[in-house]
Amino acid sequence: MRKTIPFFLCVLLFTACENKLYDTEDGLNREVTLFEEEISVPIGNAGPFNLELVLQSPKVGAFLGTVLTTEEDGTIVSKTSNSFYKLSVYEIIAKTPDLSQPFSYPMDNKSFTPSGIANLFQTFGFSVVDQHLKVFVNNPLNKPYTLGGDIHVACLNTKTYETVYNQSFPLADITVERSYSDTPLLTLDIPDSIGSCPSTVELNGWSFNLPANLDQEIRYSSKTEFIFNVDYSCHITPGENGEIPLAMFGANKMSFNLTLPVASYKLKEVEASLKLENTLPLQVTVTGIKLMTGSKPAVDENLLVSVEDLVIKGGSLETPGITPVTVNIKALEGTIPDITGVQVELGIKAAPGFADTCLSIKQGVSVKSASATLRGGITFGGNE
Repeated sequence: MRKTIPFFLCVLLFTACENKLYDTEDGLNREVTLFEEEISVPIGNAGPFNLELVLQSPKVGAFLGTVLTTEEDGTIVSKTSNSFYKLSVYEIIAKTPDLSQPFSYPMDNKSFTPSGIANLFQTFGFSVVDQHLKVFVNNPLNKPYTLGGDIHVACLNTKTYETVYNQSFPLADITVERSYSDTPLLTLDIPDSIGSCPSTVELNGWSFNLPANLDQEIRYSSKTEFIFNVDYSCHITPGENGEIPLAMFGANKMSFNLTLPVASYKLKEVEASLKLENTLPLQVTVTGIKLMTGSKPAVDENLLVSVEDLVIKGGSLETPGITPVTVNIKALEGTIPDITGVQVELGIKAAPGFADTCLSIKQGVSVKSASATLRGGITFGGNE
């Protein structure tokens, strides 16, 4: 039968029982052992281990920090902005024999992959939603011009290599005013049902309709190129088969604070019962656990942690996944000191039922309602 004994009450009872009639000149053994079956003590909550910590880690942050941003509610957004075609006005002037009359100048066909890091996530099985694509062009001249052509957008499923979106947008006689801001040529919202990001954006059959005396229209201008830009953004979801390659980025081992004050009990073994709360739409597999001790927590190799294969089920911010866990802690030599942290080795992949949940920096795993069961007698005190 489990018995829970408040520690401070034990101290009061046993120190009050000292008999003053005994001779204590040779020292008094104040070591006391409580031969109770077990006692439970609380463990401080830990975490959350969340995606914000992953993005802030040096290796991952250096790789993803420039292309992944967040919205006000914490939702992660993949954003890219690129200039994918540039044509010098001076090149046009050099190739045009007669500049005295308005003329048409054809440009080469160009293609570009705008989705950047979102493509990489797709390689790892993730999906994309809320996709927005914009194509712009500038005006380096002192007066308006017109242009026209075809913009073709294709989306490729990186797993099956099947083209799942294939659309052309013919555009004619678009007027580009003299302005400090670029002129949009195409604004496209790709349906969520597509699930794949753009593999190519192509400019086909485009030509500029330029004014006479082009060499005069570039005078005193700080810009001397026609530039086509593409902006792309999307949200990322786990899909059915998403898996974060933490080991690739050196982020599969994470450390966080955990308070387990057991040193005063002088125990060789402790059983910890934890309730893990997961708001990630991802299933987390723990493949290794090491405990940390000291005021500046460091891994303590003297402590052995035994736990069965631990799979933390996925959830969301609205409906967290709850997983109960039992962990056995044993000191190889001596007794267990106060535990101040834990280092875990993780694997993360898509959780069933949360394929369409967008990733957020607020999602993570926390230790809740934790307690430690101490067995085999509790000893405190010592000779004086």
